[in-house]
Amino acid sequence: MVIERSAVTPQDGLSPIRQSQSSLAHDLDARAAAALNEAREMPPGDERTEAMHKATVLRNAADIQQLFGGKRGAPAV
Repeated sequence: MVIERSAVTPQDGLSPIRQSQSSLAHDLDARAAAALNEAREMPPGDERTEAMHKATVLRNAADIQQLFGGKRGAPAV
């Protein structure tokens, strides 16, 4: 079964992936979104490029944590 990352459930608007997200992945995801918003408000230049890179690294970390972290006691998929 393949679940699109953008898939939305009618119950609460969250994808199944986001519903089972660990607290660490959730924290990393929130930090990535905040870093991206901050970077977008910066003027073009080296500092903005570095801020965008930081946001990308945080987003990748959230994705990796979600893929490999899983919840304790949850059955393997």
